[in-house]
Amino acid sequence: MQQQQQAHLALYLPEILSHIFSFLVPNHPLEDVKKKLYTNLFPCLLVNRIWNKNASRIIWKNAYFDDKQYEFNSFLKLATTLQGDITFPTPSLSSSSAFASLAIADASPKRSCSTSTISSYDIDTPECEPETFDKIDSDHLFNKLDLAVPQSARLTNYRHSLRSLTIRKIKLNSLNEPLAKIGELAVHLVHLDIYICDHFNRQTLQPFLKHHNLIYLSLAGCHLISDDSVLQVAQNCPQLEHLDLRACGQVSDISISAIAMHCPRLRHLNVGRIRDREKITIRSIGLIAKHTNASVLGLAGCEVDDTCMEALAHYRGPGLERVSVNSCLKISNPTIYAFIRHCPNLSVFEMKECALIDDWEAVAELVQRKHVNKHACAITVFC
Repeated sequence: MQQQQQAHLALYLPEILSHIFSFLVPNHPLEDVKKKLYTNLFPCLLVNRIWNKNASRIIWKNAYFDDKQYEFNSFLKLATTLQGDITFPTPSLSSSSAFASLAIADASPKRSCSTSTISSYDIDTPECEPETFDKIDSDHLFNKLDLAVPQSARLTNYRHSLRSLTIRKIKLNSLNEPLAKIGELAVHLVHLDIYICDHFNRQTLQPFLKHHNLIYLSLAGCHLISDDSVLQVAQNCPQLEHLDLRACGQVSDISISAIAMHCPRLRHLNVGRIRDREKITIRSIGLIAKHTNASVLGLAGCEVDDTCMEALAHYRGPGLERVSVNSCLKISNPTIYAFIRHCPNLSVFEMKECALIDDWEAVAELVQRKHVNKHACAITVFC
């Protein structure tokens, strides 16, 4: 009897498989190919238990949903799956979130064993002809993958895999309950981007904070977010590096000061606004300059003045790279002088509608000045 040829041991090591599988997903997919983002990974779900687990981790890593109805339906299915209910109707694998493939392909071969070891059980391959890989659909995955693996193991894999969640322009009140459930269950989430979701509030945000893992948090355009919410962020997100609170008019110096004192790794802060300019002043931005690693600051429409900008230039110095002070009506020439003197690495400076700036020779010097590093480039000023 002819012995079946064994593949190289490396093809059964999770670390190596994860690295190989990462090359099957485009780094920067175009919009027209977003629906096919994980096409090359789907066949990997059918090979064996280890391949299935590593491929599923990549597919579940990033979830993105916008305001289209089918996207919202996929979002609801994601929330349902994470809660342990996998009885919902089979979704299409063309969903741009691509989580649907794992809501279906959440199984492994019937024989189970520890993933920390390699055995014949791990490398048994379900019967599947190569030509079917080009036309994998959800029914095919249901037929080929055995759902007998303990549900708790599947759920643990899903909940631990989700790292990034983006929700854009979903303005339905029904968003909050399933989103809060995801926040409770996605224990390793580090990137949360909620963009212009009118009903998103403190109660929905709170479950995401209790895991203390967030590094990136963007709540731009979520007008219900207030100081209470941001104070909770300060208390629960010590690793925070990116905070975007554009158009969150209820946020003030009170909570931004707390961010400054509790989030020393912060590099990106945007509190730009059209209204409520008096709520963001030197009181908080001065602390941001002194106590964080801020390199990118969006202060458009805030009540900051030259004293605030001079403090920012003094404390951040070479660390400051991008600043926006559009519509900051109290900014004048001393701000330009401070940036020239202290900030050699400033590459973008936005100053639209700053009528008090009139020393155009100083502005020209800022524009023409070169970086001191070997990759010299001129600063960009938006006037």
